[in-house]
Amino acid sequence: MSYDEKMGGARGEIRDKSKIDTYLQYLELVEGWEDYDWNPDPKYKKACKSQMVQDPATGEWVLYYHMHT
Repeated sequence: MSYDEKMGGARGEIRDKSKIDTYLQYLELVEGWEDYDWNPDPKYKKACKSQMVQDPATGEWVLYYHMHT
């Protein structure tokens, strides 16, 4: 997982070996930060999974996110 804090939010990526593991890591990240707007919205698992891309070099699934403050 990596992130970059910027004025008005943070953005980053979550990586793991499968889409479900990547999504579960994203849910763990979001816990405790529910008052903020997340893109993609973690409430919609299918939408999150549809936005994941597979890194051809590592085979990992990557979800890019942005948290709006």
